[in-house]
Amino acid sequence: MNPFLHAINICTSIILLCTSPHMAVTKEKAIFVEKVTNSVQIGPVAGSRGLEFGVKNILEEILLEKEFNLKPDAPLHVKVDIIYLDVLTTKKNVSVFHKNEVAVVIRMKGVLTHNGKKVKEAVVEESSAEISMSTLIIDNGGKFSQTSLSNALKKASVALITKLTE
Repeated sequence: MNPFLHAINICTSIILLCTSPHMAVTKEKAIFVEKVTNSVQIGPVAGSRGLEFGVKNILEEILLEKEFNLKPDAPLHVKVDIIYLDVLTTKKNVSVFHKNEVAVVIRMKGVLTHNGKKVKEAVVEESSAEISMSTLIIDNGGKFSQTSLSNALKKASVALITKLTE
């Protein structure tokens, strides 16, 4: 047999062995979202269990998008605390023209643990704003829309998971 062809056959065999699925050693990315706590003291979402469940679902969705497997027995665990949620309102009035900006601001703290030992801690703050303009002055009394709240929660959750896992 030609020595050149023999060398190619050997190289091909080595490549196939190294890349075959049963021989490859893969490290599984597994994590568990342990607990989400709502520590907000005032406002319409203070102590809301629905907010805790909603944030936990968002966090799990983000982790799945980052190709993590969600397992209760995973060595990595995440705990999240919603520490601040408020509405900031800015109004501008000139004669009959009115501009109103309502921003939902959320601050979350996350702790990443590996086998019970704290590995990383991060605090993020994100906001989502709505601007309305009209020729009549209408006051909503500092209320926020569900869309603004959802956007702020999603942005804060993405930022927190990114800081903790990268």
